[in-house]
Amino acid sequence: MDKKSLKLLKSLVALPTPTGFEEDGMILLGNYLKDAGIKDVAFDVHGNLRASLNKEAPLRIMIEGHCDEIGFMVQYIDDDGFLYMCPLGGVTTPTIASERIIIQGKKGPVYGVFGVRPPHLMNAEQRKKLAPQDIRDIKVDIGAKNKEDALTMIDLGSPAVIDAGWHELGNNRIACRGFDNRIGAFIVTETMRRLSDKKINVALHMVASVQEEVGLVGGTTTAYDINPHIGLCVDVTFASDAQKEDKKIIGDIKLGDGPAIAVGPTYHKKLNSHVISNAEKAEINLQTQVRSRGNGTCAWAMRLSRSGSAVCQLSIPLRYMHSPVEVISLDDASQVIDTLCAAIENMPADINLIPDGLD
Repeated sequence: MDKKSLKLLKSLVALPTPTGFEEDGMILLGNYLKDAGIKDVAFDVHGNLRASLNKEAPLRIMIEGHCDEIGFMVQYIDDDGFLYMCPLGGVTTPTIASERIIIQGKKGPVYGVFGVRPPHLMNAEQRKKLAPQDIRDIKVDIGAKNKEDALTMIDLGSPAVIDAGWHELGNNRIACRGFDNRIGAFIVTETMRRLSDKKINVALHMVASVQEEVGLVGGTTTAYDINPHIGLCVDVTFASDAQKEDKKIIGDIKLGDGPAIAVGPTYHKKLNSHVISNAEKAEINLQTQVRSRGNGTCAWAMRLSRSGSAVCQLSIPLRYMHSPVEVISLDDASQVIDTLCAAIENMPADINLIPDGLD
């Protein structure tokens, strides 16, 4: 990954972009595309970031990655000034115990902690559940003296995320909160930049979508509007190398072994073949992930929009999903960009997506 794209990724994951509050990340990505000379860059009414190249070509391709991360909103403030949060997306409560939190305050960021009861004050039975299981049982301490003091800093409904940033591990691997799925939004943005000076046969529509974590919202509305013939969805998937007992559930997916391409009823066989053959020509290894039914990514939204599109799912293997310490390989991420660029550059304008066999 070159220095320019790596700088963009680090800047993106440093910003809070909880679902429904993705604006700062979208502005960063949009300005990056404009700086690259792409003129057709805009937000829609929901806040999805959209850009296009060669817009008048007959064959429409939509590449999508959602920009929202899981997070919180301030639900309640007690008389002593402690905050209680409600989740935005699939928060696993025990993973947030004793974590730091950053809240969008009235005058800028407000920092706090998820405070937990000391084990010294628990009996033996209580220590078995040291981390609270229900988000209603874990308070956020922002240092407020009382409720009135807290309300000078934040509002009810203020969004928040875990304050856990970029940490480099060995072998080009990174730990950070919110790679799900800001890494996908980064990848489709970088793909768009790299293709901006290439000759392509298709109308390419890029979407960094909003609110995937609460119902595929942005992917659904943009797919309806664009009405793509082909949908290329970029998201994360579970790596099973850290918890090997999960291989029987999700397959043998390893960090650093390349992107995962999904196979199953949702994914178009001819489109998959095109993507796989172009990856092979570029000497990129694609792992195979079997998915037996529709899933919680925007590939599903694109497939079902209007009369439907042929879809392909490319995923970055991810360890510890929906935790503050998600881990990816930058090599896998770079290879998704290379795969997308190769597949799109070599996409025939007259590709036949209809099943063969009829006379």
